[in-house]
Amino acid sequence: MQMSDNVAYISKVDAKLELVYPEYGLRLRAPYAEWLFEAAAEIIRRIESTKTQGALDELEMLAEFGEGEDSSIQVDSLKFESGTRFETVPQCLVTLGETDYRWVGKDARGPGFNGIGDRIHDTLLTRAPAAE
Repeated sequence: MQMSDNVAYISKVDAKLELVYPEYGLRLRAPYAEWLFEAAAEIIRRIESTKTQGALDELEMLAEFGEGEDSSIQVDSLKFESGTRFETVPQCLVTLGETDYRWVGKDARGPGFNGIGDRIHDTLLTRAPAAE
């Protein structure tokens, strides 16, 4: 059985959707789901980016003052993690009904691409071997 923890909650309040993200004390309301999620994504990205930059600044200062044995390794690790998280174009798995799709952020979309790409098929469970 897979365990999960709720990070945020969405409910309908006074004919609007409300997203509550307790960790940040964040509460957003919007009339449409797409507005709510777009705002939440931007705000959470800014919060996380600011937290990461603050941690990076702190580690760099410690490294400059010779504090902490592993601070230069931690700086490099945090820079790599930050680049991976904030510079990489977002992408995720979307399930509609029983079909999985790949979603990519706007920065990676070419002409005519609507955000949801090709269907993802699990070819490991086919009866015939995959074509080479």
